[in-house]
Amino acid sequence: MALLEKLGLRLYSSRDLMLFCRKLATMLQTGIPLLQALQVLAGQFENSAFRAKISNIQQGVEEGLSFAEALAKQESFFPPLLVGMVETGETAGMLDTIMDRMAEHYEKQHDLEEKLRSATAYPLFISAVALVAILVMVIFVLPQFANIFNSFGMEMPLFSRILFQLGSLVVTYWPLLILLSLLIFIALKQFIKTGHGRLITDLLKLRLPVFGIIYRQTAAARFARSLSTLLASGITLHQALKLVDRVVNNLEYSKAIADLGESLSSGDSLSRPLKEARCFPPLLVEMIRVGEESGTLDYTLNKTAHFYEREVAYLVDRLGSLLEPILLLVVGLFIGLIVYSIMSPMYQVFQII
Repeated sequence: MALLEKLGLRLYSSRDLMLFCRKLATMLQTGIPLLQALQVLAGQFENSAFRAKISNIQQGVEEGLSFAEALAKQESFFPPLLVGMVETGETAGMLDTIMDRMAEHYEKQHDLEEKLRSATAYPLFISAVALVAILVMVIFVLPQFANIFNSFGMEMPLFSRILFQLGSLVVTYWPLLILLSLLIFIALKQFIKTGHGRLITDLLKLRLPVFGIIYRQTAAARFARSLSTLLASGITLHQALKLVDRVVNNLEYSKAIADLGESLSSGDSLSRPLKEARCFPPLLVEMIRVGEESGTLDYTLNKTAHFYEREVAYLVDRLGSLLEPILLLVVGLFIGLIVYSIMSPMYQVFQII
């Protein structure tokens, strides 16, 4: 568990967050005190990592901390958005309502993540099977044919020789290759954590062909959904923007959101600096302008988030449909080239025989 945390891997899903918020909201709404509700959750929650954190929160509350302070002490385990919303709920005396809204928020997030996973699962499966098939041919099949060609004094084609050498390299140095891959992975993780590395990564996410569009749409959905939830809960626009910045988690968007805060402080509207930022989709900007003018910004943002969530699901589904035949074609051509490289000299062997 500690190793996963150090590698920056999340120990829970959006579904776990949704269940935590939903169960806690239900118990609070039925009149169960917070401390007792946390005790129940600590003994019954499915996710062991989450269960341990709930026990820590329970202990913190018993020691006199507020619920929000106990959440914040869990080493960044819980999202900043949830911590901020809990703090608002405790201050306003509407913690049960806030937890119910956060449950809906994480339910929407979970649905979007599931659509992304289901759309990309089959292409990833095809890629994994193709990689295994190619490795088997390169490591086990090609060496057998290489021995046959050598016994007849024949030379394998260039493509087959290259693959054969790669296979020999993998078989001979596989422990070193695994260690090298692990070191590269750790080095990349450390580089991404630096300011320069994170900036490069964030810019790359936005500018990648096809995937950049999906990332921007996803960021727009998170921005609109989170801001809508915060505003509907009575949080001021300035406070909401600070929390949303952490949810979007991209330096390009962080700069744009910081500029939004400065513009609002000087009495400007939200839509104008949002349009100048250029990283937000035009539809989002227009819907925010309409919401500001009509006084229904939280409702408009909620509808906009729903639109972008469906748009992301559609784009990912289309991408998955396009990737499947492309992957099959590439794998088929590669394996076909290997087979041709083997069978062409074999034909010469048969002629000699």
